[in-house]
Amino acid sequence: MQWRVMATMVTLILALGAAAQDAPPAEPAPAVDAEDVATEIHEFYREYWKAWDDRDVVAIANALSKEFVSLSHTPQGVVQVDKAGAVAGLRRFFEAVRDKEAIWGRSLLSVVPRSPTEAIAAVRNDFSLREQGTESELTLEVLRKGPDNHWRLVRKWSERRGF
Repeated sequence: MQWRVMATMVTLILALGAAAQDAPPAEPAPAVDAEDVATEIHEFYREYWKAWDDRDVVAIANALSKEFVSLSHTPQGVVQVDKAGAVAGLRRFFEAVRDKEAIWGRSLLSVVPRSPTEAIAAVRNDFSLREQGTESELTLEVLRKGPDNHWRLVRKWSERRGF
C-alpha cells in the first residue's frame, strides 16, 4: 500500500514538472520609467498639499480613490477609515481649526514606482497649531493612476506622535 502512495506522488511530481516546462513563459512586467512616475507623484503631492493648505475638502476627496483605506497607528490603537470616513473626519478637523493658524511641514521622503500606474510613497507630515503642540506623522501611501490619467491615494498606513 505504501509503495502505491509513493508511486502516485512520484507520478504527480513528474506530471507537474512536465506541465511547468510546457507552460509559456510569463509576460515580463511593463517597463517603468521611474523618473516620469516620480515626477508625476511629486506633482500629485504639490496639488494635494495645496488643497490641504486651502482647506479644500472637495479637492482632497477627489485625490482619494473610491477604494481608499487608511490605517493609522495611534497610542489608542489602530484606526481604520474608508474614504467616506476620512472625508467626514477631514470636515470635522477643518471646522475645529477654522479660526486657528495651522503650520505644516511636509516631506516626500521616497517614491518607489511599481508600474507605470502604481507607486508607493513615504511621506512625513508635521502639523502644529500655535502654542498647542506638534503632531508628526510618517506614512506609506499607495497611489494609482486611474483610467482618467489622474493619480489617487488608494492606501495609507500611518504612525502618529504628538499633541
